[in-house]
Amino acid sequence: MSTTTTKLGLKKPNFATDDIENTLNELADNFQKLDDDSDDYVDSLPLSGTYPIAKRFYKKTPKSGDYIGWVNTRTGNSAPTWQKLKQYTNGDLIVPTVDNGHIYKCIQTGYSGLTEPVFPVSVEIEFGDVRGSNTWQATTQYKKDDIVLPTIDNGRFYVCLQAGESGDVEPTWGLADGQTIYDKNASWVSYKRLKWKEAGVASNFRPYGKIE
Repeated sequence: MSTTTTKLGLKKPNFATDDIENTLNELADNFQKLDDDSDDYVDSLPLSGTYPIAKRFYKKTPKSGDYIGWVNTRTGNSAPTWQKLKQYTNGDLIVPTVDNGHIYKCIQTGYSGLTEPVFPVSVEIEFGDVRGSNTWQATTQYKKDDIVLPTIDNGRFYVCLQAGESGDVEPTWGLADGQTIYDKNASWVSYKRLKWKEAGVASNFRPYGKIE
């Protein structure tokens, strides 16, 4: 009967009682445990995957005055941070630029807005990404990067490309991404709206091991 080591729980075969097949399987388990427990060296933190608390990544090329690596302070999933006017597809994961402990999943393909949304922390709540938008109005002075929504919802938002006064009649809103819509002196660019859903806990890797 094999016994196990104290720290890693590696199996120590008993060659007097264990058969060859069992011994080989236990040795294979040992190799896997050693590989799983080995240090990971990276150029930058991974932006996907689920990681337990205390998981560490070491920098491949540490420098004086820098940190030796990162340690995870919260079990969860890793993802890239939110970016403005970026196309996301169903299933894409992101985290806010300022950590709030949560991760979010795209559940409706489209483009993010110009201003980062206020990310809710309620479990599985769904929300859009058009912070700062307003419904289009006639004969209104708009400036570059203003965001409007049509008076009749069409699932899109429009970013002001050229500042100017809107017309007295609402334009025919284009339905293709990147399409330009002319509106008297102003012009707009069309984007499909996306939708996010709170999707659980985000990992939280922090730098550690300052190198003097």
